[in-house]
Amino acid sequence: MVAGTTLGTGYQDGTAADALFSAPPALALTPTADIMLADSNNKAVRRLATSGMVSTLAGGQPSGPFSFSSSPNHADGQGPAARFVNPSAVVVDAAGNTYVADNHLVRKIDSQGVVTTLAGKPGICGTDDGPPQVATLCYVNAIRLDGAGNLYVLSGGGDRPFRKITPAGVVSTLPLERSWNIPYTFVVDASGALFITAGSTIRKYTPETGLVQVAGSANAMGNADGDAVTARFGTLLDLALDASGKLYALDQYPPAYEAAKDRSIAVRRIGDDGTVSTVLRISDAQTARSLVIDANGSFIVSLGNSLSSWIQKFRLDGTTSVLAGKATPYEPKLVPVDGAGPQARFIAPLAMAFTKSGALYVGDALSTTTLRKLESDGRTSTLPLTSDTAPAEVQSIPSWRAMTVDGNDNLYTASFAAAPNLPSYVYKINPQGTIRVLADLSQWFPYFEHAGRSYKYGSPVNGLVADAADNVYAAGVNGTIVKITPQGTVSLLAGSAGALGHQDGQGRAARFSVLGNMTMDADGNLYVVDGLHDAYTGIGPTVRKITPAGVVSTVAGRPDLPAGYVDGPAANAQLTVAGYSTLLIAATIPWGIDFGDSLATWGGTASLATDVKGNLYITDPRNSVIRKIAADGQVSTLVGQAGRKGFLAGEAPGIVHTPVGISVRDSKLFFTTRNAVAQVTLPQ
Repeated sequence: MVAGTTLGTGYQDGTAADALFSAPPALALTPTADIMLADSNNKAVRRLATSGMVSTLAGGQPSGPFSFSSSPNHADGQGPAARFVNPSAVVVDAAGNTYVADNHLVRKIDSQGVVTTLAGKPGICGTDDGPPQVATLCYVNAIRLDGAGNLYVLSGGGDRPFRKITPAGVVSTLPLERSWNIPYTFVVDASGALFITAGSTIRKYTPETGLVQVAGSANAMGNADGDAVTARFGTLLDLALDASGKLYALDQYPPAYEAAKDRSIAVRRIGDDGTVSTVLRISDAQTARSLVIDANGSFIVSLGNSLSSWIQKFRLDGTTSVLAGKATPYEPKLVPVDGAGPQARFIAPLAMAFTKSGALYVGDALSTTTLRKLESDGRTSTLPLTSDTAPAEVQSIPSWRAMTVDGNDNLYTASFAAAPNLPSYVYKINPQGTIRVLADLSQWFPYFEHAGRSYKYGSPVNGLVADAADNVYAAGVNGTIVKITPQGTVSLLAGSAGALGHQDGQGRAARFSVLGNMTMDADGNLYVVDGLHDAYTGIGPTVRKITPAGVVSTVAGRPDLPAGYVDGPAANAQLTVAGYSTLLIAATIPWGIDFGDSLATWGGTASLATDVKGNLYITDPRNSVIRKIAADGQVSTLVGQAGRKGFLAGEAPGIVHTPVGISVRDSKLFFTTRNAVAQVTLPQ
């Protein structure tokens, strides 16, 4: 790590202090006092051993890039060979078998880590009862066991949300209609009674009594203790029973949808008569997910805030300890911070570029009026940007997705339009921070139609590079590359506007798809990421080469296949060059939603760099790896482990988190990762 910190969310196994989670996981205690974790966003079931080591029991393979034809991320098998769609809840029986709520399925993991499907059908939301070959489930989000080994699940589909599954996998429906507030979770006691959260109330169900009120009010929220009538709950997140059968609730107030400076996470006890008392209040956390109670009566809670997720134990003697993850103090608003090394703070850094002196310019996604600069000694500073043109002429802001520096240390970046029909600029920023418009590319990269879809982008330029004569080349999302002279004159180098395709050839005869980042080698050859949004265009990701004469060829990747992750000979390798938003719809790519599926990427797409030996390096934010396209045509993974997200330093491959920008200088490769800048010492 050179500067900044990756903070505390991700996917990393290891010691308690090193472990990372994407969000607070669902918890379940095993007979040996280990804790099973359903880590939904990482599509993994993980184990926190009593030794403090966190490991992945099953799953953990990232789902493929978005595609209209994608099948569910489902596979039975041993350990990492298994795949989960959305492991949202977990429970463990007396024999050590683990049961997982997984979208429309219930999965079973035996003590050897073998995953099978116990009930439900992949990709099918249904309410059919019967044996395993017939029964269907729908959006299972909670799962519990009774004393006889029967499973109870809470479903998001149908009028009767509670289903019972026998050890043989036979599914039946409980006679509980969805006539109250949608239940969030429930727990089953030793007698088989169900305690159910319903809005801000707790209710109890038995076949003999039906559904009866226990405590709380459906019409009023709060955090007041009291009897069954006067007590108030906020958002009831989870229920748990201790060894003696006493009922506890994990409660949050004010609810998450209300703006609040001091949000309280509390553990509340509910007596047999419905009396509610608060036994624990938790600070620093802004949200919680799951509560379990160990044999000693200690409360174990999965917690989180905007920066991190962790698992914490609260003992009856008042002491507490973090069992796994990073308990980062809550910061209501992230701000960039200058300083040396890890003292610096970035906010989703994207592109980067070297100055002649070896300093790095770094573009923070949210720093639209400043530019970050990382000196060779590891100090980070901020350069304020000022404009030498009238405000009306600069209606867009820097996007920092593309960045290049010329021979005079002038920096070039492209604009992001905050509203439709605003100009698409290439900015020139001098070393003093004065920004001016080099060229307006609006007429070169307009909105366009292709194969019945409308393509509208707030940031139509994802690639910029300057040559030795200070000409700047820009790659557009409409499949063209243009050349901009130092005087701002624009001309077409290669491709045809809006005519997306994949065809090598000379200049205008060549065809590109949606273009991304660019780099240039010592001989003046351009290299560009091609094939962003392959799910829409049907053209797979590749890396293309453009000679100074405008001759286009394909360096690596498969245009005939969707995005993927396959190393090997360049002609057979599959690349992934962006994370795709699930908000994109079939008819159009909505304006303003370009790339990225979460705040972790901030629209980051794959970036390119080249070294003096002719090797290319490409970041893959989706899989959290950096790949090498060697001069001999072999594609390999240099840094990172596909799907893991964190920071593990040392010998490659290590672990990195969502790498985006990349630059090479001498034998050092630098890249932007989540809220940080890191380096790799390349083999000599």
